[in-house]
Amino acid sequence: MQESIRLDYLAAIGVVGWVPRQPLPHAAFRIPPELPAVPAEAEPNTEVTAVPAAKPLGAPKAAAAVASARAKIVVRPAKPEPVPAPVIAQSVEPAARPVPLESFYLQLWMAGPCALLIETSEPGLESASPGLRLLKDILRAVRLPQTPHLYADFQWPLNRNPQFDRSASAASLALQAFMQARLESEPAVSIGCFGAYPRLLLGPELDGQNLPYGREEALEHLPPAWFAPDLDTLMNSSSSKAQLWQQLKRIMSRWQAAQ
Repeated sequence: MQESIRLDYLAAIGVVGWVPRQPLPHAAFRIPPELPAVPAEAEPNTEVTAVPAAKPLGAPKAAAAVASARAKIVVRPAKPEPVPAPVIAQSVEPAARPVPLESFYLQLWMAGPCALLIETSEPGLESASPGLRLLKDILRAVRLPQTPHLYADFQWPLNRNPQFDRSASAASLALQAFMQARLESEPAVSIGCFGAYPRLLLGPELDGQNLPYGREEALEHLPPAWFAPDLDTLMNSSSSKAQLWQQLKRIMSRWQAAQ
């Protein structure tokens, strides 16, 4: 019988103090009670002698049991309450809002297997503009079709909503997506970029000290691109035109093999 059930039975029948005759299974250890000493009775007409008080019955066994029980009791120190860590107040600075990029306008022209991304002012290259005549001269020199056709245009920002992200990073992602979508079905083997803002195809950095002019760059998910100053700068700078010509002589084999 379980100890708890046994105690409930004894309490129900009114038994308050009790000692088992033999060890009970599952019962907690109980210290035997001390029995009162039995007084000695004096015999009549005899001398009364002092009788020492009798030792309690089973005193050695009880004492040994009490000592053994106390030896098994392990007093564990109370755990100290955790001290809360001091809260260090930190000043939360609002995130800096990205600097908006100024507006610009690009036109995508196709000249055979070469795509041309040209920075220009709105409405862009006109049929009789000096910039378009210079572009035709460049195409004739590198053996590309001299009558390129306007394929698409890109204007930044994409909308007039002031809540729209207008940073250089957003413009770079938008221009890359624009070029990937437009050239997905076109057999372009090279991209010619004229101006500063087409450099966004390489990333959001527009540092004027690190111009990619005079070299060809590999692009992700796009044909390789070569970079040159805008058409107005080329018209007014003979050194820029000479540098562009040296660059085009090295890479013109790309579209010549495709024709």
